[in-house]
Amino acid sequence: MADTKDVKMKDFEDHSYFYKPYWFVVALGFILWAAYVCWTGYWGIVHHRVPVIDLGMQVAILWWLLDTVLTKTVYRLEKDRLYMLKTGVGHKKELSIPYEDIFGVHHFKNQLMKPVTYRYTFHQYSKLDNRPIWSLLYDIDSDKKVGRVLMKASEDFWKEFERRMPGQIRIPQEEVVTFTYKAMEKKLRDQGYFKEHPEMSFEEGIKQLRQKGTEMGGREDELTGADFHGEKVELENGTSKETLEAARRKMEEGSQKE
Repeated sequence: MADTKDVKMKDFEDHSYFYKPYWFVVALGFILWAAYVCWTGYWGIVHHRVPVIDLGMQVAILWWLLDTVLTKTVYRLEKDRLYMLKTGVGHKKELSIPYEDIFGVHHFKNQLMKPVTYRYTFHQYSKLDNRPIWSLLYDIDSDKKVGRVLMKASEDFWKEFERRMPGQIRIPQEEVVTFTYKAMEKKLRDQGYFKEHPEMSFEEGIKQLRQKGTEMGGREDELTGADFHGEKVELENGTSKETLEAARRKMEEGSQKE
């Protein structure tokens, strides 16, 4: 985790964004819904019946349309944690995740085989926000599963997040997964497992995940922070030096707790 004890950092807040061209799609949805209501009303008058099923579907569709338009998200980087709030029509979801529990953030991509088992996946973003989806993995105190949050935020937010957790935010997926595996491995070793097997280094873990057939390690559609801020990233054997430093820092913190 980034050392924020010596530097007083102000809370940084970011909000969801409504991509204006999506208004056309939203308007079309409401027009089609209104047409459906008119047709159902006409059918009911002609047949002297109340179409209960259609009325239920209309209510459900209206709720979905309103929820899609009115859902808002708030992200706030606090002193020692990330706070998230998503509000919609009739529902609210709050999350508060300490920085020390965050494994990392990588670009979201659809995969047949998930590299990690997710116990929870929270969609903390607006459907009408056209920015890239990022996947945040965090510790839920399990040696087999992790939590995942899908997010969309501004470039200013990500830059501030990177400043607070250097080497762990908007990095390649295999690096986030390695952070995750190393944390799980430590928990299992603390329980007495794998004592006869040597511990794999962080660098070796990344190398294993970058092998052909893992769907990781250089996919052309994968984004990282460098694709947005344009800064040159210092690499060591294909991995950012900041990421390697973050891994060493986590290892030292783990040793101190023991």
